[in-house]
Amino acid sequence: MKYLKLVFITFWMIVLSSCSSTRNTNFNSKQIKNKNSKLIIGYNENLETLALIYNLSESGEYHYNKIPGPRATLSKELTSQFESFKNHEAVTKLNKLLNDGFVDMYDILLSLYNTKLPEYKQYAKYPSVYYENEGITAEETQARFDDFNISVIKFYKDADLKNRFKKGYRNIYKKIAEELQSVTPKNNIITELEDYYGVKRNEYEIIISAFSFNGIGRAILIKNDKYSKAACLVTSNHLLESDSININKIEHYNLGYKDIKYFQEIGIHELIHTFLHEIFKENEKNTLLINELNYLFTDSLKNNMKKQGYTDWKTCFEEHLVRLGELKIAQRLGNHDFVTKYRKECIEERGFIYFELIENLLLEYENNRIKYKNFEDFIPELVQKIKSKTQITE
Repeated sequence: MKYLKLVFITFWMIVLSSCSSTRNTNFNSKQIKNKNSKLIIGYNENLETLALIYNLSESGEYHYNKIPGPRATLSKELTSQFESFKNHEAVTKLNKLLNDGFVDMYDILLSLYNTKLPEYKQYAKYPSVYYENEGITAEETQARFDDFNISVIKFYKDADLKNRFKKGYRNIYKKIAEELQSVTPKNNIITELEDYYGVKRNEYEIIISAFSFNGIGRAILIKNDKYSKAACLVTSNHLLESDSININKIEHYNLGYKDIKYFQEIGIHELIHTFLHEIFKENEKNTLLINELNYLFTDSLKNNMKKQGYTDWKTCFEEHLVRLGELKIAQRLGNHDFVTKYRKECIEERGFIYFELIENLLLEYENNRIKYKNFEDFIPELVQKIKSKTQITE
């Protein structure tokens, strides 16, 4: 059976990058910001519903009880309104999926593979790892998920969530939207990302959440041959969220979305992961080349990366490139103070020891865009140049 490690969900901890094959024509996000940009920012009822079910499950008990508070104040307050649903079949079935290792401790982005509630039909297969379970076929695994998804529909209806999202929680999402006014990325951020990486998606979305446990950043790429959507989840900053919240007087509290560094670093960071998706998730040739650099994953680097949740060279290398992407985009946007501070932070505080080496090598890509149509084309050359600079030859 597939092993999914049970872990604390902490600041910037989780990245999920995945691929599907069918266009989701009804993503069900309620747009609250950036109406004139390629980037949509809003909440998603599917995700909020699954987050609530998770909160009521054994996973929710674990996170609320084991992680020191105050933490996830708004999420806890909202979840407390649904205590009578702790024994609902959706919660019971989720507990079974958790205990059997089919899902991780906060797999709420799986809801994005379904059409909007209350229809909630799965339109694309989950990533292959979800079907790799010992002693059970992929078809049997899918049947387990289908059964659970039916219970999610029932939960949505039984809990009257359609009405609650539309009316009861309107002021909460309005307050989040107000907090986002000063922290969202510039409208041209997507244009800069597309130009730098040589990749374009049909849609881009940052999902915010009132129900999710906070301090989470995750990204997902949904695509087929003709269509692609990049979406990422940015939950609230637990360091800023008020220690107690009265949802009936929500305007008096901080919901954790006022920190521009937090929101943009997680949001842009996760979006960049989707621009590197093909390199690290689909291109086997590039994966083999990247693994040839495994000798750079020294014991000291392993220990440093492990503290941040990165346990192998491929992930470590991707995180180097993602953070360099943040720096490069900031340069293009003229945010030079950020560039200086962030470079120092990545090297001295986070231990990305190959940061400056790779940063300099990226100039070859930036100055030869006729030769390199996109960033993926440059990976073989980048690997060879890293080998050369680190005195490794074939």
